[in-house]
Amino acid sequence: MVNSYTKTQIRKITRRFGLIPLSSDSIGSLYRKNAVIQVQTESGTYALKPFFRSLLLRSNTIQQIKTTADYMQLLINSGFSYMPKWLTSNSGTLWTLNQGRPFYMSPWIKGRKLEKQEDFEELGRALATLHQISSHFPHAKGPFTFKQIQLWQSQDRLFRRRMAKAIQTNEPNRKWYKKYGKSCNRLSERAWTDLRSPEIVDLLEKERARTALIHNDITTPNVIISDEGQLFIIDWDHMKVGSLYVDVAKSLMNTTQYNPDFNLSLLKGYEEIYPLDRIERKLISSLYGLPQEAWHATRFPNRPRSRKMLDIMEQTWLLRLKATDLLAEWTNQ
Repeated sequence: MVNSYTKTQIRKITRRFGLIPLSSDSIGSLYRKNAVIQVQTESGTYALKPFFRSLLLRSNTIQQIKTTADYMQLLINSGFSYMPKWLTSNSGTLWTLNQGRPFYMSPWIKGRKLEKQEDFEELGRALATLHQISSHFPHAKGPFTFKQIQLWQSQDRLFRRRMAKAIQTNEPNRKWYKKYGKSCNRLSERAWTDLRSPEIVDLLEKERARTALIHNDITTPNVIISDEGQLFIIDWDHMKVGSLYVDVAKSLMNTTQYNPDFNLSLLKGYEEIYPLDRIERKLISSLYGLPQEAWHATRFPNRPRSRKMLDIMEQTWLLRLKATDLLAEWTNQ
């Protein structure tokens, strides 16, 4: 059972959460044909979600769902209101197993996407509230931001090697590399210079002694403003203990479309709950400026999504540069 679920399977799993399904419909995403199943019941509409392990972790699927469920329980116990709560199964856990695949259920959130500055302010408050919820995570090993920077540096080196080779050949993306490759490198160098500064190195070292729970996948499809006006973040499968600075930078990149008002609104809402000092701002600004989409497209040059990412970068290039400069100015405000 890879990505296909029968009515019998859906009914069996749903009943384990104390619900009787009336109808169901599989909903696709960018990555999976049947990413979530919308289940209609007498008590309302729910999302039935298959859980897939992260290939970046060495642990198996069961270990990962157990850890994720523990994090979700922590959020529930903390009163975190920006998420649809997972239901408890008849076995007392927040998930159930069917044919080797973990599943969880939560209320279906109907609403709209992020549209207004007020929406982004609320998203900033939601992120800051999440990052302030901390506990003792003995299995988590920092410094989280430093590890992410090391990974991105290796991707940058790969990008430069493959770009040099592509320019000399007739690869499909050759024209893109010739037009934007050097500019990507300048953005990277600007960020690496800031990230090597003694003040940021000291901040990264201090991160060893602190933990933060992060969503790790804040994107436009994963944020919904409900019909009642409540902001919900969905799809918590990849939550983990990690870098709040990376979480903020990626959230800005993946939701604001480089709109300066949206960028500043998200940061304003965030700092209402979690004020940042100048060094922390500088770190977020530096991470935001990295051309990660170009690196990803270079790693998987033959994927249609990679070509689409390069096209989007080309269409938004000037906006991207202005947004990067805007965050640099925000650092010193």
